Order: sequence, then structure tokens, then C-alpha cells
Amino acid sequence: MTCPMLSAGSKRVLLFGSKGQLGHQLGLTLTKANWQVSALSRDELDLANPDRKALLSQLDRQLDIHQPDWIINAAAYTAVDRAEQEPEVAMQVNAWFPSILGQRTKGAGLIHFSTDYVFDGELDRPYRESDLPAPANVYGMSKWRGEQALLEAQAQALVIRCSWVVGSQGQNFAKTMLRLACEREQLQVVSDQWGVPTPTSWLADQVLSVLLNGATDVHQHRLAGVYHVVPEGQTNWYAYAKYLIEQALSRPNWAQAIRVKPEGVVAISSSAYPVVAKRPQNSRLDCSGWRLATGQSSLADWQLALAPVLDGMLEFGPGSFLQRP
Repeated sequence: MTCPMLSAGSKRVLLFGSKGQLGHQLGLTLTKANWQVSALSRDELDLANPDRKALLSQLDRQLDIHQPDWIINAAAYTAVDRAEQEPEVAMQVNAWFPSILGQRTKGAGLIHFSTDYVFDGELDRPYRESDLPAPANVYGMSKWRGEQALLEAQAQALVIRCSWVVGSQGQNFAKTMLRLACEREQLQVVSDQWGVPTPTSWLADQVLSVLLNGATDVHQHRLAGVYHVVPEGQTNWYAYAKYLIEQALSRPNWAQAIRVKPEGVVAISSSAYPVVAKRPQNSRLDCSGWRLATGQSSLADWQLALAPVLDGMLEFGPGSFLQRP
């Protein structure tokens, strides 16, 4: 099916997962850019509802009410370890829902987010879109199946894979490290898992550019399919943690609260930090396809892209930060 061209005035977005890290930022970014955003969270539509008939009825009602020009699915089951114990829930949210969403676009553009966890991390180079996924855990498998099911239902959907998402909303590695740095004098952090932090503000700007400049491209198949979208550079969890603490120590309102110094961050191997679900050691993603498709000669370095998010975390000092949900 060929989707119709959207006019320059087509600015209605239906956003799923609006209270998550990425969804929250997408709502802010698009609203600021004068897009009409209808934001849905678990409160309005519980994607884990085992009554699929009721869920489908609720979904159809939301689509009829909002009549979106664009649908953005930032909703996901992201509890990587818990997914091993409740795979059926992860599969429903991450695989089944994207497939039925793809069947109901009614001409709207569709953007869906996926993850580096579709790969097992065994390659010694950044992963390309052409590399065959081989998930190492249930979460990764659910996201891969979601990609496949969505594109089978709606070949013109845009699937964006990103890694190590970090934002001001919700919980993430950066917030955890900053909290622990105020509580402990030593932190042990894995140093043999490599990837790139993807700040939600940076990623939301990339999405906004697609909506503003690439709407006709998407509907002419130029941006359909799977793309890797992360900032430039690479790091590991250990180096990332040290960077976060160094940045916090440079802020007067944090310096007194931080108990651990950069030298107190100790590198350990993945084997020394057992987890339920296996993590990929290489989460690096090759974004040359995205740069070419969007006409960007380069993407921002991850530290530069992270700056606005980190500034927001550190602005009000550790007291207000540690009280945030």
C-alpha cells in the first residue's frame, strides 16, 4: 500500500509511551515545534493488558478520535532481566502491539523505536542495518520480532534502532551512577561492554527533522525500513560512569555531595557482575545509512549530545535530583 503524501499543514501526532524517557522528550520537542501531539501513556492504553480484544477496541477508538498524520511508538517493555521471567508480556508489548499498530495506520506515517539488543554483540565492529540480528535475551528477541512484524504489516514504517537511552524522565544508567556516587566511596562498573549513550533530546531532534524535512521522503520510501540512529563516538559503562562523575564534580552544587572520586570508580568484567539476562558486549551501531539518508555529513559526538540532558540533571543539585522519580 502506498501512503498518501502529507501536506505541509499535516501536524497531528499520536504518541504512544508518552511517560517514558523517550516519549516524554518527544512530546516536549514536538509540542515546542508547534506540532499537535496527542500523548498516550499506560494510563490511557495499557499495552500489557491480557485482554487483547479490549486493547484493540481501545486502540481503534484512540485512532478514530485523534486521526493522526503521524503515529510515533515510543512505548516498550524495557525491563531486560524481568523479561526472562515474563516473556509473554514482553512479546505482547514489543512484538504484537507494533504489528497490530502497523495494520491500522490508515495512511498515517509511522515511526517505531528499537534497540541495539537485537544483536548478540559478538562482532568486533559497529553493527550495520544489514547485519542479521541474533538477540541474546528475551527483551532483544521481542524487539526484533516487533521490527519484523511491523514492517511486514506496514512496509513504509520507519524503525529507529538506538542504544543506551538517557533522558531527564524515568530511570537510567546516568541517574543511577549519580545517585550511587552520593552514597558510596567506590563504584564497580563493567568495562567490557561498549556502546554509545543516546540522549533523548538529541534523538527527538533527529525525529523532528524527519517530520519537518523528510515527510515526503518517508512516504516515497526513502526513509522506510530500519536505521541506526545514535551519536558519534563510543564508550563503555566504566568510562561513561567516570565521565558522569567528573561532570558532577565540576558543578559547585554537586561537588560536596559526591562521595566517590573518579579514581574510586573501579573497572570490572561482565563476569564479575552477574545478571539474569545476558547483555551484548558490543552495542556499537553504524549510522552511516542514517547520515546518508538524512543528508548529514556527521552526527554530534555523544558527549556534546549528552550535555543538555546532563545539564538538566545537574542543574538543581543532588537534593532535588535524588527526589525525582
